Amino acid sequence: MWKSMFYKEWIKVRLASILSLAVGTVAILGIYLNVRHTFIITNAHEFWDGIINQRHIYFKLFKYIPLGIGILIGLSQFLPEVKDKRIKLTLHLPLNEEKAGLKMVAFGLTCLLTLYSILSALLILPGRYYFPYEVVALSANTIIPWFSAGLAAYFITGLITIEPLWKYKVFYTLLGFAFINLFYQSDLAGAYQYAWLPFLGIISLVSISILFSIYRFRKGEM
Repeated sequence: MWKSMFYKEWIKVRLASILSLAVGTVAILGIYLNVRHTFIITNAHEFWDGIINQRHIYFKLFKYIPLGIGILIGLSQFLPEVKDKRIKLTLHLPLNEEKAGLKMVAFGLTCLLTLYSILSALLILPGRYYFPYEVVALSANTIIPWFSAGLAAYFITGLITIEPLWKYKVFYTLLGFAFINLFYQSDLAGAYQYAWLPFLGIISLVSISILFSIYRFRKGEM
């Protein structure tokens, strides 16, 4: 039963996953082509000064890509469920409804973590060729909040999409926007290195929020 369910989820998100990986890879390629061009053609001293002394982020092009991936995976997974109310079939399987909902979220989370792991490796590892370890370590700390925002966006997208009541949809959208915006308050490298762990704790609570929407959908609230 679970294998069939996971296969159904993969069918829904496979194109979105491939597209996300392709877009992220192209963006990272563009970032390092720009870095190489800066070192060879333009003023490398100013570039180094900006990174070391002013904590500029040389990969800012990547900033909103994890967020977009989280939203895209969420929509591709949950929109088909609410179309013609197909989620009723899922909730009427001979399974616990809460477990079925959480299994759907777990599958999407696994896809996201896989994508994020690949993209973070593609973004961080080539940096060792151009920058010392300290800059690379700071870069890793910088992208954690961006990936965290993508995870939060995925959970909130599922919550909003499944939610049957428009007043709650609007409320969750505003609340989600305010929460996700917290991850983008600073443009300095490593600005969140002491704050991202509490954020992940909050995100872990948000991860089960879809159960509220499933409960109201099951009750038939409109």
